[in-house]
Amino acid sequence: MANLRELRNRIASIKSTRKITSAMKMVAASRLRQSQQAITDAGYFTASLGRIVLRLIKTVAFLRAADLAKGIEPRYEMPRLITGDGEDQRHLVIVFSSSRGLCGGFNLNIAKKTAQFIEHLQSQGRIVRLICVGTKATELLREQFGKQIVATFNSRISADDQLADAENMAMHVVSMFEKGTIDACSVVYNHFHSAISQEVRIRPIVPLQAARILQPFTGENPWGFLMDDGAGNTFSLQRPSRNKSGSLGKGKGIVRGVSGSARAKAQTQYKTMQEKRILGIDNIVSEQPLLNIDPLEYDYEPENPQELLNALLPEVLTELIFRSSLESAASENGARMTAMDNATNNAADIIDDLTLIYNRTRQAMITNELTEIISGAEAL
Repeated sequence: MANLRELRNRIASIKSTRKITSAMKMVAASRLRQSQQAITDAGYFTASLGRIVLRLIKTVAFLRAADLAKGIEPRYEMPRLITGDGEDQRHLVIVFSSSRGLCGGFNLNIAKKTAQFIEHLQSQGRIVRLICVGTKATELLREQFGKQIVATFNSRISADDQLADAENMAMHVVSMFEKGTIDACSVVYNHFHSAISQEVRIRPIVPLQAARILQPFTGENPWGFLMDDGAGNTFSLQRPSRNKSGSLGKGKGIVRGVSGSARAKAQTQYKTMQEKRILGIDNIVSEQPLLNIDPLEYDYEPENPQELLNALLPEVLTELIFRSSLESAASENGARMTAMDNATNNAADIIDDLTLIYNRTRQAMITNELTEIISGAEAL
């Protein structure tokens, strides 16, 4: 009976584990819904703030061009946080991970991508500094890049706590940039596609170019554009996606049954129109057209648009970091929910296998006992 006792204990232990993994799956699913709602709620504010900042950038650029055309000294200067210093020798990398495990390959994937990115920057002679959000990133990167870690933050669950950390990081980044400690900054995070799909992305945020302000609230630039890190190295930020019907959005504007190239062209045109409608802009903002667009007349308080732009740029930087934090949190919860679901299913399979072994063993022992009884009766 010792063998049966061991099997019963093992089955009971795995059933307890299944209860834990099932509970963790439900908790992760609840937090995932909260994270997705936080991403949606933050998007409205970020979109409005982005439109204001883009208008201010256009205004300053237009007034500077008008002054230069008149042959006078420009009244306004574009902030250094937008133009940069023309150098990219000192690069800051902010990596978002988790402070807890049991989420599959979530942390390992982000650590591998970060290590590859840092090695790429170092191969070009750049000095790299690192800010780790989440204890797992610190643990995985400390051995190789421990001397380059300048700050660490815990991975927070609440959106309010994440926003507070984003504000601290943004102020830290702005301070380092103004002191000349860094020339550029990028964030590495997991972008949330679904509970079973997360994608590690690299987003350059400093210098804060106008085109990058659009990315957080236009679906991470899903129109097929590539962002340049300033040294000719491009990173694809998102691949186009479609729903089950083969169309985009609500299915309007896409004709099915056409060739792949024609469908791709129609999708691009449709998405571009959607971007214009949602953001209220005439075209996709780039650096060059800013000098040729006459902005609408606005009254500013203070009257100097440069002062207002300087005040809002740290807020935009905070929102970009906050968005990355929310995406990372949603990806973590999605990865944990998937991992716990797989663990629950595996536990159920193991319980079924052990139960079958237990029943077969018990039946064999009963058969042996009956055989012994019958043999003893015949002997008498």
